[in-house]
Amino acid sequence: MTILDLQNVSLVRGSTRILNQITLRVSQGEHLALLGPNGCGKSTLLKLLMRVLYPSVVDGQCGTVRLFGETEWNVWDLRTRLGFVSSELDQHFVGGRSGRLSVAQAVLTGFFSSELEPDPEQVTPSMVEQAKRALEMMEMETLKDRLLGHLSTGERRRVLLARAMIHHPQALVLDEPTTGLDLRAQSQLLRILERLAQDSTTLLLVTHHFEELLPCIQRTVLMRSGEIVFDGATNEAMDRERLNAVFGADLRVERTASGHWHVRVQG
Repeated sequence: MTILDLQNVSLVRGSTRILNQITLRVSQGEHLALLGPNGCGKSTLLKLLMRVLYPSVVDGQCGTVRLFGETEWNVWDLRTRLGFVSSELDQHFVGGRSGRLSVAQAVLTGFFSSELEPDPEQVTPSMVEQAKRALEMMEMETLKDRLLGHLSTGERRRVLLARAMIHHPQALVLDEPTTGLDLRAQSQLLRILERLAQDSTTLLLVTHHFEELLPCIQRTVLMRSGEIVFDGATNEAMDRERLNAVFGADLRVERTASGHWHVRVQG
């Protein structure tokens, strides 16, 4: 099954072409990383996938964005098949009324695509059981009654991951998921993501943090200035000279025995 299929997609704002003729196809089970410096167009491409933005008409033509083979989607239906976790979503939940939700309530909001307390009359026993299983999967079941605003950043991120997995989506979009996490919380989250990948959830990782490149991610797309400049095997994407050109820096690239990548600026 094809999860996403972008054909000749461009996005223009004013006189600036943020994305230029993007073509990308990802199939079920094909864990992929979208890697590039800030401002390269990663976030804009992500918003196209989440149906927040739509392609621009350029030279009389409009590219196509297909998700699970369809070009037209009800956003709420799409959320049941394409989960989403980001540090930005985390900030939405920790502030205002959302921060006063319990962990269990926060996970239940995934059924209603909301950030507000779910109506108890609409919450079914089946939903409660599914939320319980999702929290167990994220090793957060013992904190189900804690307020979201009282959790650490790492704990909240795992709650949001449980919320995203409430429908058992076929794919999970991760926008820099470890941003703001300490080393221990980062390790916990990456371990859980690796397990989800093994359990048949396709991972689509959007990042510029090399430590988030899990060994299961065998395909990497490199972006620069709104264009895809490489699409292929991750070990080829991590070629030092190729990364130097993309990030405009003199980098040192190493791979550990466990298959993780360490990238640092030289000097």
